[in-house]
Amino acid sequence: MQDSPADTSAPPSAPELRETAFTRALGIIADIDIPAGCALAATGSLARGELTPQSDIDLMLLHTGPAPAEAADIWYPVWDAHIRLDHSVRTPDDCVNIVAEDTTAALGLLDLCHLAGDEDLVADARSRVLQQWRRTLPKRFNHITDTAIDRWRRSGSVVAMTHPDLKHGRGGLRDGELIAALALGNLCDAPPLAEQRGLLLDIRTLLHDEARRPRDVLDPEFAHDIALRLGYPDRYELARAIARAARATDDALTDALATARSILPTPGGIRRTPRRPLDVDVVDGGGYITLSRDPDMDDPCLVLRVAAAAARTGLTVPDAVWDRLRRVPALPDPWPAHAADDFVALLASPEHTETIIDGMDRHGLWTPLVPEWSRIRGLMPRERSHVHTIDRHLIATVRRCAESTVDVPRPDLLLLTALIHDIGKGASRPHSQVGAEIITRMTARMGLGFRDRCCAQTVVAQHTTLMKFALRRDPTDPETVRALLDAVGYDLLTLDLLQQLTRADALSTGPGVWTARVEQAVNLLAAGARRALTAVVPTRPFVTAPTPLGLTARDNGELRVHWRGAYQREIVRVLALIAAKEWNIQGSRMVTDASDGTCRAEFDVRPRAVKRPDDIDERAFIQAYASGVFSTLPEVRPAATATAWTGRTLEVRTIDRPGVIGAVMSVLPDIDWMEAATPGATMVARFRLRGGAADRARIERDVNRVLNAA
Repeated sequence: MQDSPADTSAPPSAPELRETAFTRALGIIADIDIPAGCALAATGSLARGELTPQSDIDLMLLHTGPAPAEAADIWYPVWDAHIRLDHSVRTPDDCVNIVAEDTTAALGLLDLCHLAGDEDLVADARSRVLQQWRRTLPKRFNHITDTAIDRWRRSGSVVAMTHPDLKHGRGGLRDGELIAALALGNLCDAPPLAEQRGLLLDIRTLLHDEARRPRDVLDPEFAHDIALRLGYPDRYELARAIARAARATDDALTDALATARSILPTPGGIRRTPRRPLDVDVVDGGGYITLSRDPDMDDPCLVLRVAAAAARTGLTVPDAVWDRLRRVPALPDPWPAHAADDFVALLASPEHTETIIDGMDRHGLWTPLVPEWSRIRGLMPRERSHVHTIDRHLIATVRRCAESTVDVPRPDLLLLTALIHDIGKGASRPHSQVGAEIITRMTARMGLGFRDRCCAQTVVAQHTTLMKFALRRDPTDPETVRALLDAVGYDLLTLDLLQQLTRADALSTGPGVWTARVEQAVNLLAAGARRALTAVVPTRPFVTAPTPLGLTARDNGELRVHWRGAYQREIVRVLALIAAKEWNIQGSRMVTDASDGTCRAEFDVRPRAVKRPDDIDERAFIQAYASGVFSTLPEVRPAATATAWTGRTLEVRTIDRPGVIGAVMSVLPDIDWMEAATPGATMVARFRLRGGAADRARIERDVNRVLNAA
């Protein structure tokens, strides 16, 4: 007996599968007995011609009222065919009321199309639905966008996920339908996205075919076969194509929402919002960031000033501003110090960093800062535990670290190592080694010192070591502790950064990676290593104040204010003046003379609205101080705060904002000296208390109270 020949025919294509499903559905629907004077209409994928083999169908029986008695029994042909059915019986008035009250259901009704029966009835219902939608949309616009944001939070980004939700994820099919709804509401133009939507729809169709069930999340076990059926060499190339299509959809939706917001009226009528300077040539234009009226477009630091201002304020940067910034020349090598500060500041916002990086990357402004980004953009990880692409994993890790900047003494190095730690993936060598080389070059471009470069290099090179030792060895074994100390070079700062990065990396990888057991083992091993090290003792800063008050320009574009006072709390006057000038304090130092209690202080400041330090008038500054008009510090807004002690030295870490130094000093007892810096948009200040033992608990309570962090 001969074996029958194997079936070598190619599987059906995605359009063929949809055509088959559509034809079958229409054949079944043709058997529905429609009551006289009624019409059968479709919504959803059937109405759009996007029905897949496993899709349910959405049908509506339209009537003019009352509902026909036989309406409940007409659906049996569909039920008998074992097709999932979502059905309803409504009048055109019902449809209009639904659009007015339920925006989610309204989006489905916008696809309403005729199948059988009274065609004029369907046309009337659709016309009235569109009219009501155009009335409802301006009133419910914020609710519609909030609903979309909630959906994105649940489903993630199609661009970023290793298991993308093709339908509900950001940049997916639902977002294409939202753009169409905004266009039908006359709030934007419909962009040309047929190719991108077609690809996502083809993938979803083949996913239904491969899985033999309705499914929207593309898992790797299905992605390989789908890639081959679509002509891609492997699932990684398919993932890149998905990311390109989703990114185009996401960008189009971003533009559509921005256009809609510009068209919709402002609540309370039109009000002219005064322009407020945020930094040199960077202005709050009334809820969004724009450039000054005559910006210096030859200033290579302007791009980072805009990005840092967006991170600090949460204001959006319109695409037109990013486009304009493409004319700005590249940064010199090494970067100016304030450009490096601004780069770290744009990484330091848990809420806004991702949006800022996306905007810069979309307009070609991110890769010049991080050249290696182009290689890992949209790169799928080889490890199944990852839920994001490599670029999104790095941004997610940065976001986690930005939530913890007050927990480490050098938040700037933490954010930089988070950004770079996995950037070596996809290379032919170990990714930790490649990443260590990249961050060494990057920190050199940023002008960081040798010790900082070595620390960052070690953290990236060893970023998997702490987790590996904690899980594969006994974390209490002295040999394990010694091995970890060898890995971090017996450096306490490196150990602190590595522990925080390990946690953020694991939390950003995927569910089940950072468990209670893992956390306990990592913390136990890190604590053992920390006990073996001796912390560096803080030292008294050197302060020069040749006159009671002075103002000088520095080579790096900053100003230095020096001040002398008769007693400690008199410093509030100069701090209040700096705040009134809207100058950002980059660093500060103060010492007290033990013999007579007089104080000397220096403040390194950056003006927000002056292009050249030479434009600052020292005489006017001194006169403003002498007038006594400026004596009140700005109210400090709430932000995360942490405190730590080294002997009599109190270290305060808090998100940098106006008035912080003065607020803390107002509740401290007398101090011998103070030193503060703002790495990573976080103020790290040390205060050496004078005298003997202090009530640490009370001091910490007072500090938290004035910083509104209790």
